[in-house]
Amino acid sequence: MAGGEEPPAFVFGGSSEVDRCACRVYKQVVPLVQEFLERALFAGASLVVSAFPERAKRAGWPAVYASVAAHIVSGWIETFVSAGLFVMGFLSFGDRFTQGTGWTYVSHQPTLTSGDFFGVGIIGYLSYLLTPVAWLTVWCFGEGILRALDAALSSRMLGMALVALPWRALGALQHAQAHRIRLGKLGPERLDEAVAGPQGSPLVLTIYASREKGWSANQVIEYAGGFLVAVRKRFVRHGDHHAIRYDFRHLEPGEVIRGLLVHYAPDGVSATPAAGGATAQAQTIDAKS
Repeated sequence: MAGGEEPPAFVFGGSSEVDRCACRVYKQVVPLVQEFLERALFAGASLVVSAFPERAKRAGWPAVYASVAAHIVSGWIETFVSAGLFVMGFLSFGDRFTQGTGWTYVSHQPTLTSGDFFGVGIIGYLSYLLTPVAWLTVWCFGEGILRALDAALSSRMLGMALVALPWRALGALQHAQAHRIRLGKLGPERLDEAVAGPQGSPLVLTIYASREKGWSANQVIEYAGGFLVAVRKRFVRHGDHHAIRYDFRHLEPGEVIRGLLVHYAPDGVSATPAAGGATAQAQTIDAKS
């Protein structure tokens, strides 16, 4: 500009009418865009979670995104995508067959009829049905329909087999690895050790076992002429190895025995220090449960 003056800077949100209009548009558009992106991300996450195994969607963060509507949409998407892939693979395989093996057969025939060309084409297309890719797409086609209808009719949220099977295989490997580590910490199999609880404690019996028992969360046992109910189970350090600790309390009068009653019989008696430094009668037990 003349005289070396700098042009006036444009200040967004200034006093001019254009600035105020732009500011209003910005305040109206940005929240809408943000809301749209949030909804789109949530919908995408819901579709991804719908492929998870049914058990994995009952708790944790997947339960937030799991919904019946997402599973219905996911089922139909799986159906249409698998149908499209089947048709594309069907046409591509048939075309390759007629140009390869089929053309080799036709070119070596002394005479040809229209039936020869037709037969080669039919064999080529039908051969696609014997490929693993065709089996997979047909499976996904039927599975998608089943998942969508099942979610609509029963509100169950079934997952995709392509995701559920590797998921379960990985879970089984992790469980087996954890089980091996747990057995290593438990050490060799030993007789159970039962320790009477301190005087006045609500816990009247503690059992240290070298192997996990098939007891329920509130297992009731018959022991020393009385009935005891389990209150907790823990994996603890005990002596040179770890052990599974079961704590029991007396079954209160009138309390209902739920589940299977286990008779727990001792084989020998020894003295073992109880918790708190006191001495209590303890029993080394070979559990008959």
